[in-house]
Amino acid sequence: MVGVVPIALVSFVSVNSTRDQLTNLGVTNIRQRSTSTANAIDAYLSSRLGDIVLVAKLPDIVRYAGNLADASAKAAARTALAAAAARSPEYESVAVVDPNGAITAASILTDEGTSVKFREYFITAFAGTPYISDPSYSVITNKPALFFSAPVKDGAGKILAVVRTRVNLTAIWDVVEGDAGSVGAGAHSFLVDDYGIRLAVSETKGQRDKAEALIYKPIAPIDADVAKKLAADKRFGQLTPEQLVVDPLPTLKSALESLPKGASSNAPFSFGTGPGEQRGVVSRLVTKPWGYILAVPLTTYTKAADDATFDAMSVVVLGLLLSFVIGVALTRSLVRPLRRLVGEATQVSTGDVDLRYAHFDTRSGDDITHEVASAFDRMLNALRFYALADEAGAGGDD
Repeated sequence: MVGVVPIALVSFVSVNSTRDQLTNLGVTNIRQRSTSTANAIDAYLSSRLGDIVLVAKLPDIVRYAGNLADASAKAAARTALAAAAARSPEYESVAVVDPNGAITAASILTDEGTSVKFREYFITAFAGTPYISDPSYSVITNKPALFFSAPVKDGAGKILAVVRTRVNLTAIWDVVEGDAGSVGAGAHSFLVDDYGIRLAVSETKGQRDKAEALIYKPIAPIDADVAKKLAADKRFGQLTPEQLVVDPLPTLKSALESLPKGASSNAPFSFGTGPGEQRGVVSRLVTKPWGYILAVPLTTYTKAADDATFDAMSVVVLGLLLSFVIGVALTRSLVRPLRRLVGEATQVSTGDVDLRYAHFDTRSGDDITHEVASAFDRMLNALRFYALADEAGAGGDD
């Protein structure tokens, strides 16, 4: 106990200190990665918004928007829209939307005639502000997509129409999936909008066919009025807000609410318990009020300390066990011969053994037993001397 317990105590303190240091180092690592990925998503969104703003200024587009009934202007606009759509593989369609909210010219002819007047991207852009939508299901493809829109203005600044780009989520999903396992085993990431709805998750890596079942999981229940608005904008396709699977993360919700645009949380948020406990960092985007989260199981960073704890406990248990075994063996090797000496001394004291013939010769080779036996023999010699002296004195008196 004197030797092993202090070692165990020191090991416990040092391992806990190491675990805290490893956790802090891991949090710093995931914060840098989270910020970097959030910046990459921001840059992508800004680039795609810049593209549609540029399309809105193309002469063929402006000329067509000024005279939507001109067939030749429409043909030229279609050519310009097709060229814009060819700029990037994730561009599904680029179109002109008239003031009534109907697509009148598009890079894909089948898009023409579709009404999008209920879409927030049309309403906002026709009011004069370029817009980036949240991912919502396209009424044409019935698949989730992003919509970028911008107003088309004439020379006097009058808004004539709106141009919009339908972009699939492949590029953003690629970025988010790229962080799977990026900062340690079990690292995963996801992107949430300002309502706490997951827009992309790293778990879709290698299983894009299951993507729609993995996204659109809110981190908290959505207010009823907000849910109706989102449903009207086809955010969830055919799903109703009541059908959404809520995967609550209250600690993340609190971290998001207090985080300004373009910032990363200073303190990590925790979720899960026991072996499933995780540490996460959230970063706010600038172009959209979205949050990008990168999380890692705590054991990923504390594994070395946990292994050291197990090793230290193993050493303590083994040390105590060996100490017990050795202690018992040593004690028995000492006690057994000493007990025999005690028995012989008792026999001498009760007169069961003749004092003249009694002796305590060493029954084993250890030093302690030999010294005790020698001491008893010296005591017997003294007793014999005094006994003989008494006998001689008694004979003289007679």
